[in-house]
Amino acid sequence: MEYKYHRSERAARFCHKTYHHRTPEDKMMTEQLFFERIRKHLSDALPFVVYRKPDEERVVAYFQADDKINLVSNSTESGFIFAPFLQNRNAILIPFADKIECELYLPEVTASETSHPRASLASKEHHESLVQKGIDAIKNSALEKVVLSRKQSVGLNDPDPIEIYRKLLASYPSAFCYLWFHPKIGLWTGATPEVLLTVERKRFKTMALAATQKFQGSVDIDWGEKELEEQQIVTRTIVSALKKLGISSLEVSEVHTHQAGNLLHLKTDIQGLLPVAITLSQMLSELHPTPAVCGLPLAMAQDFILEHEGYDREFYTGYLGELNLKEHIQRYRSKRNVEQRAYRTPKQSSSLYVNLRCMKLEGDTAHIFVGGGITKDSTATDEWIETVNKSQTMLKVL
Repeated sequence: MEYKYHRSERAARFCHKTYHHRTPEDKMMTEQLFFERIRKHLSDALPFVVYRKPDEERVVAYFQADDKINLVSNSTESGFIFAPFLQNRNAILIPFADKIECELYLPEVTASETSHPRASLASKEHHESLVQKGIDAIKNSALEKVVLSRKQSVGLNDPDPIEIYRKLLASYPSAFCYLWFHPKIGLWTGATPEVLLTVERKRFKTMALAATQKFQGSVDIDWGEKELEEQQIVTRTIVSALKKLGISSLEVSEVHTHQAGNLLHLKTDIQGLLPVAITLSQMLSELHPTPAVCGLPLAMAQDFILEHEGYDREFYTGYLGELNLKEHIQRYRSKRNVEQRAYRTPKQSSSLYVNLRCMKLEGDTAHIFVGGGITKDSTATDEWIETVNKSQTMLKVL
């Protein structure tokens, strides 16, 4: 990849502001100091998370002063949550305490001609066999859909996680890009396109994201019956789960094509008002894992995955993000005498994303996780190709 760093005059002025005069929870740092602080915490083997939300330039980092494992019990906690695929396993919390942030103006990335490492023939045969088992199970049981995945391990010439993360930021401006570390759990990074749930006060948003095609210069494409059915299954199940909670007034968009890096997906936006009696924990219990990462019926699909997939997903297809972030927003009571009438109103929000397009970094090896939804109309070869296309998201930055 070739990087050409350029900075607008506005960006240069902003990034070189002295941050010592700002409040501790709102420090803005230069890029160099920002990443030096992250690198120091990593070398000290202390937990941290750094992330950027889709289509933003602000990158935020939170640091933990000890190596304690903080667990989430009922989603009333406040911090950055890192939750696994399996609901019966513990979600990890990094508290909203020691915070730094910086606005980054990264260059566009031009892909080099260097070929990416390919998965082995044995891996291809194993995954196609796995997919065929899924297809057969769907045709011969009540299983409607199952999401099957694989893990591809890649050796790294430059195993620097900070530089890998910087490349993710530059390559995928419309994704939720993160780098998460806990010395007792592991080092993960990713660029996910999928929102699980956002809640601000009592307004919530989620999405149904399914089906995949490789982006070839246009989003105006035709989708096959298999992809349309897969998307319909995910949308129907999410809407049904929300109505089961008692949320009757939902806004459901038309299905549309959504670009995520070098891939295209079918997407439906879903939003509404959260009744007072419904908790965030109840919402997450109904939404995670969605049919987009597990299948339908949920219990049957999960049992199939655990029996046949052949590896531990850990945090892949779990979720992560801001849990109960409390902020104060400056408001004005009237346009007259604004200096005297300004006041701050509290806002609490959660922004959670499905952990897709991710990898676990261990020394000089990256473990990349990719998968796809299987229905009765799937073919093993096509599903293999889909995982190869999805793997390019991570391979591109290695």
